[in-house]
Amino acid sequence: MSRLTLTRRACRNVLLSGLVLLAAACGSSGSAAGSPASAGSPSSSAAAPPASGSAALCSEVAALRGSLQHLASIRPSPSTVAELRTAVQDVQSNLAGLSSAAGNLWSGQVSDLRSALSKLQSAVSTLATERNASSVSGVVTAVRGVSTAARQLLDAASPSCPSPSASSGSSAA
Repeated sequence: MSRLTLTRRACRNVLLSGLVLLAAACGSSGSAAGSPASAGSPSSSAAAPPASGSAALCSEVAALRGSLQHLASIRPSPSTVAELRTAVQDVQSNLAGLSSAAGNLWSGQVSDLRSALSKLQSAVSTLATERNASSVSGVVTAVRGVSTAARQLLDAASPSCPSPSASSGSSAA
């Protein structure tokens, strides 16, 4: 029984580490030093932003930021799977709204985030049925993918719709 407890603690710690990575990516819309802002995304999707970010578009970007931050704030507990499922669905819903408002703008980054969210959703489903180190590792890997894709999308959206923290003039690390 103590081995099972140790395994659960280890799994929770690994999952927490992945969620912390996602929180770091969502907390800043600026590009982190050394991180490629357009890796894996077609250069055409990083096209020049509209002359001014429309209120509707920026509202969708803000909603996506908020749902990503909520996803990142989830702490491992017995209800983690249910919370993760709900948070992923919320991010997917906000991403759909942003995609609709943005049209072809940032389409590569939107597609990358959509794909990363599908992988996370699959990993969470596996975690729900197989509570072991391998399934937790799958969730952590998928969270990293969501983190990377979210950072790339938010970096692309930042010139048109800066995050409140970016517009305050302070640079987040």
